[in-house]
Order: sequence, then structure tokens, then C-alpha cells
Amino acid sequence: MLVTVMALGVALPAAAQERGITPTEIILGTSAPLSGPAAPWGATARGAEAYIQYINEQGGIHGRTIRFVILDDAYQPPRAVQNVRALVEGTGVFALVGMIGSANAAATRDYIFRNEVVWMTPAVESDPWIGNPNIRYLFVTYPNYYQEAKVLTRYAVEELGLRRIAVIYQNDQYGDNGRRGVIDALAEMGMEPVAAVPYELTDADLSVQALLIGQAQADAVILYATPTHGAMAAAALAQLNPKPQILSSFTLADPIMAALAGEAWNGVIVPSYFPYPDHDEKVARVLEIILERNPDLAQMSFNALAGVTFLEPLLEGLRRAGPDVTKESFVAAMESIQDWDGELLRGISFGPGRRQGLNRIFLARMVNGKPEPLTDWIVYPVEF
Repeated sequence: MLVTVMALGVALPAAAQERGITPTEIILGTSAPLSGPAAPWGATARGAEAYIQYINEQGGIHGRTIRFVILDDAYQPPRAVQNVRALVEGTGVFALVGMIGSANAAATRDYIFRNEVVWMTPAVESDPWIGNPNIRYLFVTYPNYYQEAKVLTRYAVEELGLRRIAVIYQNDQYGDNGRRGVIDALAEMGMEPVAAVPYELTDADLSVQALLIGQAQADAVILYATPTHGAMAAAALAQLNPKPQILSSFTLADPIMAALAGEAWNGVIVPSYFPYPDHDEKVARVLEIILERNPDLAQMSFNALAGVTFLEPLLEGLRRAGPDVTKESFVAAMESIQDWDGELLRGISFGPGRRQGLNRIFLARMVNGKPEPLTDWIVYPVEF
């Protein structure tokens, strides 16, 4: 192609040939649950949107503004498939940012890989990427559910002294990764879960699941759920006597859980993969930037900030790639990121053989809707 262009005497910048890169714009997109049982997670897209507005106000990236297109999938795979096709074939995005839901990712990933679309931090488990030869354009700064569940389980046993560990999990890939992490962590300590109780996304009540936990006399429950079902589980478990200690996935770390579950969420232990705004000035400033542009995100601040973590490394890659960015120069720029601290993320590293940029979390206890950190960073293995 280069020879043909030279022979014709046409001086086109390389970036003009890239889908989603124009002389004035960089086009990004996402499919997100703006409605349905996972709607609070839709705040990730709105948080990224607000931060992009700020970046554009500062002049964009190398003189290009960013256009960010958000389509609602209601946490439903068929709608996610439709949205991704529209973003790639219709909108013509340079990159997909985030996207939430294991089933949604499973339904769309082959299409995304086949079309060689840059995909920044799908918010799903790591299993589909481990050993996958098609992840050249994938970059992930998102905790590994399986490893996270192992951290939570070990903390319950080794630090809290709890021995009767159970798990309530969504009956899909997301929940199953949590279930497996709990089982494997306990096996490494010569133990077994006293109960492993699934629920379906269509369930409108989790009292039966809580009853099974009570019958098993669990003193700790590891929870992998949507915000709606997480609140249901907490409310139902609060009726048990004694009430078990809940340790949830970081997916339920947003303060909105206190609003959804009320007093039942008090004392729940949750991980995070970036500092909380009450404990870090840089994070507090990013939250201020977001809320100035979308005040409605105040009750979903963790999810809104998480949306910025999906976006932040991509912005750094675009900056490093320079004004004549191409997909390949972007990949090279991302692979140059080593032990990088962003505004929110810490210690991010990629490379030619590494697409898992993040492998650390810390734990906090929710007290009156606010997190109180319990641990320093806990590092787990890099797997892809």
C-alpha cells in the first residue's frame, strides 16, 4: 500500500487510513448496561464520558478531540452483539472501551478479534484471554475475578479467623470464576466451602439462597453478584442469626450499594484496584472533574471512577503514539508502558507478551457507605 501511495504521489497521513482516526477526531465507543439489573454499572460509561469531556476541554490528544459513543445493552448479550456491530461497522470506532458482562464479552469477542478492533479493558473475567493467540489489540487493567476470590477467601480464613466459608454466585462465567477461586483457595488450605449457592439473573428474591447459607452455618459468605442481586443477598443474609461476614467482589464496591442494601451493607469487605478519593488527592481530583460534568454520578462514584480506569491507559497510549497514530503505533506505545502510575491506576505494565496490565488489589470495609482500607496492596500472578 505504501508503494502504491508513493507512486501516485498522494501524501496521506498514516492516521487517515485508520478506522476511527480522522484529522480532527478519535472515535471511541462502548456497549454498557444503562438499564436492567446491572444499570448501576452503566455509570462506568458515564464516568468515562465525563472525563473525555474534560480531556477535550484541555485540547484533546495531539489536537484531536475524542468522540465517545455509548449504546445501551441492558446487560443482554443479543443487544451487546448488535451494539458492537453498530460501533464497528457504522460508527467506525478506533477502540472499544470497557464493556461489562461475561456473557456479553463471550458473544462479541470473536467478532472484535476478527475485525482487529482495539479493545481496552473489557470488564470480565480473565479466562478468555489466558493462552488466547488473538489478543494483540486487547489491553486489560481490570482485576481477575478468580484471583480476587482467592484473596478474599484467604483474608477471611487467615486474617479474620473464619472457617466456615460459603459463596453465593451469579450462575454465569462471572460468578463461576468467583466460585472456583473460593474452592481453590480453600483447597490450598485443606478446606472446602460449606455451601456454594448459585442464583439466576432472573431471580427476584434471594431468600432461599440465604436460607441455604444459614443451614450450612456459614460464618463468611463470598459474594459475586450484580448490584441489584448483591443488595438482595445482603438483606436476606442480614436476617440470619448469627449474621455471616460478607466479602464481595470489587464489582460491588460502589457507595450505591449502601443505598440499595441499607444497613445490611455495613461491614461488608470489598476490594479495590485504585485508591479511594477520600484517601488520595489525585483520585479526589478526578472525581471532582467527573462530578462537575455529571453531578448525577455522585451516588455511583466508584463505578464512575472505574470507567476512567478503563479509559486512562488508552489515553496514555494515544499520547505516546504521537500525532500520526496508527493501530500498530498505538500497540507499540501501549507495550512501552512499564510500572506506570496514572491519575487513578498504579503500577501498570504491558509488553509484547503481556496484556494483563494490572495485578494488585487492596481490601476495605464499608462503614456507613464509606470505605475504610484494611490492607496494603495485595499482588497476584500475571496470567496473560
